[in-house]
Amino acid sequence: MICCPLSESDEPASLCNATYRVARKEHKCTECVRSISVGTKHKLIKMLYDGAWESYRICTLCDEIGKHFACGQSRVIGALWTDLEENFFPDMKAGGPCMEGLSPEAESRLFEARTAWLFERDQDEYRVALPPRSLP
Repeated sequence: MICCPLSESDEPASLCNATYRVARKEHKCTECVRSISVGTKHKLIKMLYDGAWESYRICTLCDEIGKHFACGQSRVIGALWTDLEENFFPDMKAGGPCMEGLSPEAESRLFEARTAWLFERDQDEYRVALPPRSLP
């Protein structure tokens, strides 16, 4: 099991500023694409790449999960759930050293995402396993 499953950034930003904000209007989380409601605390990251500024808003749960599984390294913003699906979900277990230190809400979000991932994989395998239907 890989406890640090997130991809490291190959090209770090020239400048990076991260602050926590309270939303004055609704936003979408860059990682999970869920709504960040008005009045909700979230992380705003501004980065300078190749002379252009980019902004990302990340909900507190994705921020916590991202920090936990990056293991102190930089990570690719926007790839959190893809990296977890590819490198962590196949062998994910409830409890254990990889889950230590996560809040109950973050663990719940991981279990929810893994369940959806497993369901989607099972559906894909089921579709492949079905014989073609013949019409009468």
